[in-house]
Amino acid sequence: MELPDAAPEAPSPEDDRGSFVVRAVRRTRVLLRRASRQRYGPPLLLYFSAAAATGAACVLFMRGFDFAHRHQLGIDKIGAWAFLTTPALFILSFEMIRLEAPLAAGTGIPQTIFAARRLSPSSRRLLDSLLSLRTMTVKIAALYLAVWAGASTGREGPSVHVAACVFLTLVLMARSRLKLPLDFRSAVVAGGSAGLAAAFNTPLAGVTFAIEELSAGYVSSIRDYVIMAIIISTVAADSMRGEYLYFGKLKEPLPVPLQTALAIGVLGGLLGALFCESILRGQAALAHRLASPRLQERWKTVGGLALGLVILSWAVGVHVLGPGNEVSQDLLLGDRVPHGSYGLLFSFAKTISTLLTYWSGMAGGIFAPCLSIGSALGGAVGSALRSPVGASAMVGMAAFLAGAIQAPITSFVIIFEMTRHHNMLPSIMMGAVAGFMVSRAVGARHLYPALAAGYRKLLEPVPPPGRAGSPASS
Repeated sequence: MELPDAAPEAPSPEDDRGSFVVRAVRRTRVLLRRASRQRYGPPLLLYFSAAAATGAACVLFMRGFDFAHRHQLGIDKIGAWAFLTTPALFILSFEMIRLEAPLAAGTGIPQTIFAARRLSPSSRRLLDSLLSLRTMTVKIAALYLAVWAGASTGREGPSVHVAACVFLTLVLMARSRLKLPLDFRSAVVAGGSAGLAAAFNTPLAGVTFAIEELSAGYVSSIRDYVIMAIIISTVAADSMRGEYLYFGKLKEPLPVPLQTALAIGVLGGLLGALFCESILRGQAALAHRLASPRLQERWKTVGGLALGLVILSWAVGVHVLGPGNEVSQDLLLGDRVPHGSYGLLFSFAKTISTLLTYWSGMAGGIFAPCLSIGSALGGAVGSALRSPVGASAMVGMAAFLAGAIQAPITSFVIIFEMTRHHNMLPSIMMGAVAGFMVSRAVGARHLYPALAAGYRKLLEPVPPPGRAGSPASS
């Protein structure tokens, strides 16, 4: 006799809850996958978070730089000991970079430009060291040492490099763990431009910098991401440091006559072109000595350049050390009037001190030194032509910077946003465009792309050991 089938058991409340959770998790995953394919879904939220973290990192980096600069071991503070401490710290900084992260040398903008133009999933492993956390850490430590020693350098270029490293690292982490379709190049462009904006508190200049320097043709496809990253990075930085103007609040300047702005632009373009070519040719001439396997040759080169910097500061004045912001601010405020040949003398001495620093292989930027050189140059021309010194210094900054880095729009936008004087905009634009055109006319190269070209070797295949023509067999 067969027994009737038992009636199916009714699902328990626990089973109902379990199946509900499973369905909810599956549904959530489906929604996340769909949202990740949307342009303004989770990827944009991640970019917002990375931009905020980048702005905070730039502020912390700035505070460390300012601390090292305030405690600089200049000849005015420690006397003749500077002839020993500056070369020793330069050598220490150089060897730190050489041994731990060779790609941390220089301003950091060429590294960022090369990554922005060449980074892809296929080249990521070859270019990983350009924007790694190791490179960033070594760059920060080596820069602080150099500034403490008295290097004529700034933090703005390194801020771009640091910001790109932070931004890209966060994007790579999210791409790996959350499986989001995030683009490497857009992270580099957004991070680098956000770093410049946070460093100067100039969001518009961040946009123009992305277009003019980082990746002009590519920016148009990601302009919304880049602009939002710049805005959020600037807001995050401002929330940490409060209201910030690079040169402080300036008095309303008197207008600069057209002929004065044009004269400053022409002279700024000529000297900016000379500065640009001196950086490139000096770096190429000293490359074999700095890369020498002989310790003595490397130390003689770096120590000799550092010693020349100390001698120059002793002969001319300590203002040639550091970024030079004090001189620029005094000129803009009208507290320092370049009587006689002071402006031209300072411009020459500051140019030489910056070249000595850059040629020695230090980590550091040239933005701030260029501004101080240009301000003294513009002030001197304005004083000679009986034009307002402060306003002429503004024009000089834009003219020399445009002539040196070949980026006229970024140059006049930076100066305009830092000074915030609308009535000066036509004169600043005139100086920047004239400086750029004169620099191009005399054959100056586009500085940052020319420096970035040196990183092409990272994409070259490494020959197997023992192969003919390889370093191992030569």
